[in-house]
Amino acid sequence: MKKESQSSIRPKKRLGQNFLTDLNVVDKIILACDLKKTDCVLEVGSGLGALTKKIAPNVKMLVAIEKDHSLIEELSKKSFGPHVTLCNDDILKFDFLKLNKEIKLIGNLPYYISSPIIEKLIENSNRISSAFITVQLEFANRLVAKPNTKEYGSLTCFVQYHATPTLLFKIKNSCFRPIPKVQSAFVRLDFKKNPSPKAKNEDLLFETIRRAFQQRRKTILNSLSTKYKKSQIENVLKNCNINPKSRAENLTLDNFVSIANHFAKL
Repeated sequence: MKKESQSSIRPKKRLGQNFLTDLNVVDKIILACDLKKTDCVLEVGSGLGALTKKIAPNVKMLVAIEKDHSLIEELSKKSFGPHVTLCNDDILKFDFLKLNKEIKLIGNLPYYISSPIIEKLIENSNRISSAFITVQLEFANRLVAKPNTKEYGSLTCFVQYHATPTLLFKIKNSCFRPIPKVQSAFVRLDFKKNPSPKAKNEDLLFETIRRAFQQRRKTILNSLSTKYKKSQIENVLKNCNINPKSRAENLTLDNFVSIANHFAKL
């Protein structure tokens, strides 16, 4: 295992910092990102620059975002080239309107804010062609889950409505400093410009999905009865050709879109 040379900067637990130090994994990530000289890349959480220095020579433009000011100071001592911009910012507050080009996003996401970051990316997916992210393995399994599995839930449906997630490979916890208690995975998200099938009311769709999974052991008929009359639900399920005894985990995303589109007519 090739290791990155140790830095005097100590990872900050409050920021969820775990620095990737295995250079073999760094190379594997770079290969998976399929970088091209025409690419414009936004790197989230550049840390000590292990990925930054590998991305920089292979792309047209790189904006490296790092929330920790001390790390930005450390990175500024290195020479990445005039096409690289270091940005001391929080990705959750970052203004994607600053980017006038469609970008690839690459990042090692802090585990405790992975969901809000993905929501932010989805909100700005018109400016992102694809995202390559390191996340907790358990979280990655939820992103790519299929119906009829315990990992399948409202997060799965939300992400898969907006993007096609692919778990590219797993990363051992020993590849990071400090060593986290959990394993990680490298995931690709390809954002859909036009989700299909399309929900008539996306807010209603995701409200319906959340209600269905809130008490996932209940039948879909009972879980949705907190908002609709059972007679209404039975009629909708019949029109969608869905067994009212099914549970949320048994339904596909297409099933939920169909249900929500029928509710939108009520």
